[in-house]
Amino acid sequence: MSELAKLGIEVARTHQTTGEVATTTLTLTLPRPVTIKATFTPESMAKMVIKLFKKEVQTGDPLFDSEIYISTDTPEEIKAFLDEDVRNAIGFIVTNGGPLEIYDTTLSIIVGGDEPGETNEMLTIARALLATG
Repeated sequence: MSELAKLGIEVARTHQTTGEVATTTLTLTLPRPVTIKATFTPESMAKMVIKLFKKEVQTGDPLFDSEIYISTDTPEEIKAFLDEDVRNAIGFIVTNGGPLEIYDTTLSIIVGGDEPGETNEMLTIARALLATG
């Protein structure tokens, strides 16, 4: 049994191939809803323009804040959730794969490859989500 399954988390995989690039969207269904609602994407020029009109949550970690854009309606919960281990895990997933979204009972992650396995980063984020109130 996987570590995610031991936590009561179900994992669904959706594969997509564009040309020679394969990605997988992992949808982790948590055993209960969480109060955090957020999308983490790579920082881009377009996101920098958005920041002129919408205040983004800043973590105080210069590397994370320069590489990851956070879109959320729960800024206080995000600040409490994003400790160093969680920031490192999210940063690794987003910079090496794609967006990461947390909403209600789901954690959605885009990763490279056809058959991605369970990673320490996924476990770190899942455990932190389950520890939230």
